[in-house]
Amino acid sequence: MSVITLAGSNSYLIENELNVRLKSFIASSGEIGVERIDASVANPNDVLPRLSSPSLFAAEKITVIRGLSANKEFSEQFINLLEQPYPYETDILVVEPRIDARSRLYKTLKQKTDFKLFNELRPYELSKWIIKSVASREGSISANVAEYLVERVGPNQEQIDNEIEKLILYDKEITKANIDLLVEPSIGSTTFDLAQAAFSHDVHKAIGLYLEQRALRVDPAIIIGSLAWQINLLALVKSDPSKSDEQLAKDNGINPWAISKAKRLAKDINTSDLVYAVDKLLEIDSKSKSTSINIDDALLYYLLKIS
Repeated sequence: MSVITLAGSNSYLIENELNVRLKSFIASSGEIGVERIDASVANPNDVLPRLSSPSLFAAEKITVIRGLSANKEFSEQFINLLEQPYPYETDILVVEPRIDARSRLYKTLKQKTDFKLFNELRPYELSKWIIKSVASREGSISANVAEYLVERVGPNQEQIDNEIEKLILYDKEITKANIDLLVEPSIGSTTFDLAQAAFSHDVHKAIGLYLEQRALRVDPAIIIGSLAWQINLLALVKSDPSKSDEQLAKDNGINPWAISKAKRLAKDINTSDLVYAVDKLLEIDSKSKSTSINIDDALLYYLLKIS
């Protein structure tokens, strides 16, 4: 029998791995042998003894445990069990997506279990994954179009997977034109395009993207917040250009995909322009909360000034 830990920030890959393992078990032993435990609310004294006993209704048993890190008493008792000679009569899958790497639980799981870490994919890894995913559905997509899909949707693999399914149903060959037709751009992606257009001095595109967002009834406050986030990323990558995308992402708790996008844009932007953009956006945000300004006029003028 074995204990397997599925950890990391990539919930899509974790759930996919879990489903593959459960499907394999159910195909050979049946659903009745699967037990699911939410350790965040369970009493360890009631649950843990069951791990060392076989199922009354199935020849084999597998137990999925979630939420260990949210229950200190449960996690401490589980750690103690792992540090003793293995007593279980069941396979155990521990699912811990957001576990603190500094914790005793993390260190014990890494040392005492079959520890599998699933992190967010880097942009080039996402593109490769998309190409493979499309091919598995008997479709086709070029590397450039795969990158464009990531830009359009963002780095969430589950969302990308849903969009791939939709695109494949429309046409086995995924093209940029079909993505534009069928895939709604994420707000984050669009505000990046908005910031990119403004800082690239493409004022017509910047204004057009803003008006497009407003036509979609995106609240100006959301646009302000998203622009502030993009400007913050630009300032971050310019403040320490020697650091890798992965290190900046780790140090600041940001997805490497967002860092790599910001780096591409930041190389052509002056620090003084960023400071001006921050000051003026803060001024608009403050006035919108304290006075009755026309927020659309203010933001359109802002885009004209920074473009």
